[in-house]
Amino acid sequence: MGLIEDKALVEAALFVSGRPLSVKELSKALGIRSLDYLEKLIELIAAEYAERKSAIEVVRVLGDKYVMQVKQEYSQRVIHLMPRPDLRTGELKTLAIIAYLQPIEQSKLVKLRGSQAYEHVKNLINMGLVYAEPYERTKLLGTTQKFAELYGFPENDPMIIKEAFKRVVHAEYSDLMDKLEEKEGSAEESA
Repeated sequence: MGLIEDKALVEAALFVSGRPLSVKELSKALGIRSLDYLEKLIELIAAEYAERKSAIEVVRVLGDKYVMQVKQEYSQRVIHLMPRPDLRTGELKTLAIIAYLQPIEQSKLVKLRGSQAYEHVKNLINMGLVYAEPYERTKLLGTTQKFAELYGFPENDPMIIKEAFKRVVHAEYSDLMDKLEEKEGSAEESA
């Protein structure tokens, strides 16, 4: 394929993914082997959106990942039009715990929520609401910009989200919070 087709393919991938994608993920998914070439294509796409002063932007996030998203100044005005993902109760509880404790190790989350948390995390990642980064022998989990936009946060700032979720989590899931505080207390005593 040529430059125009390659650029269009990368743009389509960023658009449909709804989540940050690494250059390696894009390379593997699209069959474009040169990572440098792929990064140049992403930069071209980002520059085109910026040049025409679009409400959409392509930005680098989480180190080496790129995401196509609505600019902050527009997202709050159209948030009510975004489709909300259909989350089951268990997934919603898992998402609330991730938002409240982020960044949280997946192994700790599983201790709190049980083995079904693995499936919840997989679904939440596929929906673009949660990110997972390798961390020691587990994964580190946190919320994404899409999560922030969908749930009305001005930005994906863990401290802002934690404060908002603190009220919800303590009110709705006090049994889970008691369990968490017990574990943290016993860990501090044994240290």
